[in-house]
Amino acid sequence: MTEPSLLAVVEYATTLLFLAPFSVYDYKKRDIPDKLVYLFLAVSVVFCFLNFYLVKDLVPFQAQALYTLLSVVPVPLVLLVLARLELVGPADFYVVTSIAVAYSSPLNYPTLLGGYSVPVPPIVYSVLIYALVLQIAVHYAVLAARLRRFGFRVPKGFSAWDKAFLAIAGWPITVGELLEKDYYTPLQEPFESPLGVEWRLKGVTKIEDSELRSRIGEYLERGLVKHDEVVWASYGHPLVVYILFGFIMFLVRGF
Repeated sequence: MTEPSLLAVVEYATTLLFLAPFSVYDYKKRDIPDKLVYLFLAVSVVFCFLNFYLVKDLVPFQAQALYTLLSVVPVPLVLLVLARLELVGPADFYVVTSIAVAYSSPLNYPTLLGGYSVPVPPIVYSVLIYALVLQIAVHYAVLAARLRRFGFRVPKGFSAWDKAFLAIAGWPITVGELLEKDYYTPLQEPFESPLGVEWRLKGVTKIEDSELRSRIGEYLERGLVKHDEVVWASYGHPLVVYILFGFIMFLVRGF
């Protein structure tokens, strides 16, 4: 295998050029313009063919095909299923797929601390592992801060499994905060009863639930729930932001 090519460096620069503004869009709006996402995928396909041409005489076709298959099928397939279930956005699927396609050839890729080598497994795995670790760290840091802010509050009458689910999926917020931020998905839903409003466990089913949010807003207007009442909700983590930092971590240390 030859030393790192200029093409690898161009790929890095291009990927960062797309991921940086994508992260800003995702953080501020939880949405990325479709045209930019499709452009990233198209550029990634071009890199895929260029890389294939560069290594076709250096790597057996069977090895190249296996490496490409491992890069472009398993991880994007998982993201596609999650997107269909509305647990992640379509843009997340396309961004991950673009990275998988762009780096789907066994090319020598340089990293700051790891020298240069063919990434095994393919780069998309490393990026997502780093992204997941960062997301988990941020999630539990915020959870700890909010538990301290509100006091250790978990809904009464919930089982240990329910409480564990809440700690994994979300964190406590006020009703007012929930309604102000569109990317919060309630993990509890209110039911009116003669004794007032009872909050029951809902679970994560999709990114947005406008009907439930409208019902909570209605109860707030009617005075059945308070603005500062604490409930549990799932935060719509901006996945592309974590992917950007995951990609940067790969550039620094490799897999």
